[in-house]
Amino acid sequence: MAFIIFGIIFCSYAQKTTDIKLRQVGSSTVLPLAIAWAEEFEGAQIFVSGGGSSHGLNALLMKEADLIDTSRLLKDSDYKLAGCDGSLVNIDGSAMAVCRDVLPTKWIVAYDILVVVINNENNWAEELTYDQLYKIFTSDMPAVYWDEVPDLKERGAPHAKITLYAPDEASGTYDYFFETIIKDWGKRTQVTKTRLNLGDGAYNPTADDNVILDAIKTNKYAIGFFGFSYVVENPNQLKIVKIAKISGEEYVEASVENVAKYPIVRPLYIYTNGIPDDSTDKGKAINTYLKYILSEDGQEIVPEVGFVKISLVDPTVLPAQLSKLN
Repeated sequence: MAFIIFGIIFCSYAQKTTDIKLRQVGSSTVLPLAIAWAEEFEGAQIFVSGGGSSHGLNALLMKEADLIDTSRLLKDSDYKLAGCDGSLVNIDGSAMAVCRDVLPTKWIVAYDILVVVINNENNWAEELTYDQLYKIFTSDMPAVYWDEVPDLKERGAPHAKITLYAPDEASGTYDYFFETIIKDWGKRTQVTKTRLNLGDGAYNPTADDNVILDAIKTNKYAIGFFGFSYVVENPNQLKIVKIAKISGEEYVEASVENVAKYPIVRPLYIYTNGIPDDSTDKGKAINTYLKYILSEDGQEIVPEVGFVKISLVDPTVLPAQLSKLN
């Protein structure tokens, strides 16, 4: 059963006969998928909650959770926040050494399509390029009004202020979106900041994707972004923007069918403390749970919730990860 408490979902499965309890926390993007897997898995009682990727990774390093859902890779800042040496984190999101006796180990569990969304009455921003998104969402001389976005005035964009509703800085979705449109994102050489960092009040951050959806649904001049699954869960509530990397390229609609062509697709992860094995009952349960997630049955759930199965993006990932678990 699922309980909504202060905007965070907790799932408890008292009907399961096992006494093994696992706590799974993290990304709000991965949350619907995590709940679906936990409901089907019989090998443990799994308590699922959100809070964001950063919150989840910190919970892992503080030994407050067993499985961490993230929509971004582990970063040096995660180690630093836990009081560890950030240089021990590799660029690929793996760790060279433990932090607080925890060795974060990543598993790709699905892929996500990140969508830019607008109000249903917006008929001038139905197609956008990376450069136009840059002009809307970053600190580099941003467009204050819709008709200041390059080429949109010709499409009928009004002289109305742009309002942004999107994930906050703790979200992996926030990181991935800005990594897509800002050069050298997260590196020392990064120059441009986000519209949120600019502090002009246009960007309204939240950890709750439902807040984004509701705000844009009621504001004709609003724009934002989140994971595709929230569109699947709330059909016809918002308009999905077609995206092209550069002007002149084909604008691609976000869909599972278009995953090979759509430009903003990212892996979703679960992090564990090392490779779980059967040396303990809990380790065995985590190992079995991950095998279930990566199995045919587990992956069949992925598109039902609005995500993309691993095999459709990279068929080499599944056997490699299952081999590690075995």
